[in-house]
Amino acid sequence: MAFKHPEILFFLFLIIIPIIIHLFSFRKYKKVYFHNLQIIKNIQIEQNSTKSKLKELLILLSRICFITFLVLTFAQPYIPHKQTEQQSPNRHVAIYIDNSFSTQSESSEGIILDVEKKRAQQIIDASPSETAFFLLTNDEKPSDFYPRTQEDIRDEITRISPSPHSVKISNIYKKIKTCGTKNNSPIQWHILSDLQQNTSNFNEIANDSAISITLHPIAALSTNNISIDSCFFESNYHIPGKLEKLTVSLSNNSDETVANLPVKLFIDDSLRAISNATIKAHSQTKVSVEYETKKTGFINGRLEIEDYPILYDNTYYFSYTSESEIAILDIYEKDYNSHIEALCKNQDKFSITRQQISKLDYSQIQDYQVLILDGLQAVPTGLINEVEKMSQIGKTIVCIPSENIDIESYNNFLAYFGRQRFSAKDTSRTNIQSFEINDGLLKSVFEKNDNNTTYPTIFIHYKSESQQNNALITLQDNQPFLWQAAKGQNTLFAFSSPLTTKSGTFVSSPLFMCLYNILLYNSSSDEIQTTLGNSSEIFIKKINDDHALHIENKEKNIDVIPQYRTNPLTAKTIIHPMQQINTAGNFKITQDDKQIRGISYNYDRRESELSYFTADEISDKLQGKCNIVNQTDDIAETIKEIQLGTDLWRYFLLASIFFILLEICVIMFYDKIFSSKIETKNTSENLWK
Repeated sequence: MAFKHPEILFFLFLIIIPIIIHLFSFRKYKKVYFHNLQIIKNIQIEQNSTKSKLKELLILLSRICFITFLVLTFAQPYIPHKQTEQQSPNRHVAIYIDNSFSTQSESSEGIILDVEKKRAQQIIDASPSETAFFLLTNDEKPSDFYPRTQEDIRDEITRISPSPHSVKISNIYKKIKTCGTKNNSPIQWHILSDLQQNTSNFNEIANDSAISITLHPIAALSTNNISIDSCFFESNYHIPGKLEKLTVSLSNNSDETVANLPVKLFIDDSLRAISNATIKAHSQTKVSVEYETKKTGFINGRLEIEDYPILYDNTYYFSYTSESEIAILDIYEKDYNSHIEALCKNQDKFSITRQQISKLDYSQIQDYQVLILDGLQAVPTGLINEVEKMSQIGKTIVCIPSENIDIESYNNFLAYFGRQRFSAKDTSRTNIQSFEINDGLLKSVFEKNDNNTTYPTIFIHYKSESQQNNALITLQDNQPFLWQAAKGQNTLFAFSSPLTTKSGTFVSSPLFMCLYNILLYNSSSDEIQTTLGNSSEIFIKKINDDHALHIENKEKNIDVIPQYRTNPLTAKTIIHPMQQINTAGNFKITQDDKQIRGISYNYDRRESELSYFTADEISDKLQGKCNIVNQTDDIAETIKEIQLGTDLWRYFLLASIFFILLEICVIMFYDKIFSSKIETKNTSENLWK
């Protein structure tokens, strides 16, 4: 038991008043009878003395108890709740309202978010007026760490709206802990949420005696939802007039199979294709959408489905760049490769520049999308350094050795991309054994990998010291003929053989067309979408720092100026959008009203997974150290009990009234009751005699 006002217990000293009255008010003069009357009065004296002492003691006890219980009543005794028994009654209260998109679902009382806001108001009503409140949601706000009054927090709760951000409960816990530490006060933490599994990581919350947790679970009536999870292109290069194949990933989070769900594709707000998807219950599927566009430059796309009641994941945005031509730098030793020239000849997609290695201008390398190391005998250290500087830009590098190379210089170059190393030249004849037909670079060369196909013969190749798991084309001795590696944003395609007629028949085979696809590989390396709340950086070409960048969507009336910096080593500008954008859609990155690139934002798809924990499961994770307020509970009474404990002052007031009434009864009726008993006793004795 504890007291809200323990200072009032000081008034217990008042019990000395009835004691003093007892000692002085009941003192009377003693009557002394003559000796001849003493025997006659003995019985009566004995009876009266006992009666008088008992009456006095009852009156004294009643008065002491009355004063004691009256003082205790004003001290407001209570029994602390089991979860808050070590906390003071004037602690801070933190309210977390889960306003993620999943709280737009229906509950038995209405929309979950509306129910949460209503219950939050009831928590405030049930708290003492002097309580300081913290209000936290899925949105990051500077005010999260500052306590507020009842009126301030009431107004703020009414303004809470659905948030695109999905926040784990452990992150909210860290904020609560910071608030408690900063204000040097224990905290009663109320969690109002649908307890979605992907964010309710209560197992990562440590037990803290300064934080008492109360759960307010609001269960959704339906967990059925279909969502567009992601999309990707079969190839990452986009050329006007080329047939584009977009793969769309969908999830069915319901208990029933969905058949023939229309998936609509919009390009620049124009409906271009529709594909039907069938998704089994609680599973994922992929569908392909094909289209063609002759537009160059920045292209915005959008995928749509129809599904209720959750709508935010029915739309998926993406964007990319369709290049009119690709800038290629062919770096050769003495003579450039005529087969590469023939491959690129009469191709409007390619703009090829040739430079001899001895006359190479290293400062211009940044201007090209593709670098071809065309039969170099050695890779200069300066060229290796330039490649390293371009790691954040995203270049495609094609390495074609000569017939006689400096193995050490090549290995220094290859070491930047991984473990692959050349060991020695092998002049024995061998054939290409297999290739990864499912790879985007080779899939367009052959429709299928036919075992009866005659593969090219290789006369010269360089053996590899390490076992490769990224080989695209493999020789009969299991040595890689073509492999792919990446470092940063750079991608390397390395051949182990010169691409000449002297070194083999590869240049005259259909497989040689894979080089065509390689040259197209990095024509559009930008991510086609990003997730809202994702803190990842955006890389663009170096810009003029004297003018501000803008990320804008005029249709949605959004125009923000992000933070950015320029890396002088990579000639790349890095944008840090932070959380300035909270709406999904297709956006432009502009400077001086000129578009630099496009960027698409989508809502976090974790909210689409409508799987929930029960309150009991959460309680088990917290080892029972939490309070649970169910939907059927009287919130006001439950909250008062949790925050203030069980009040006892009413019982103490009744006790004080009882004892004052007891005193009155003793004074008024004690003598009559006692005398009646005496008379009854004397009458019985006389009758006996």
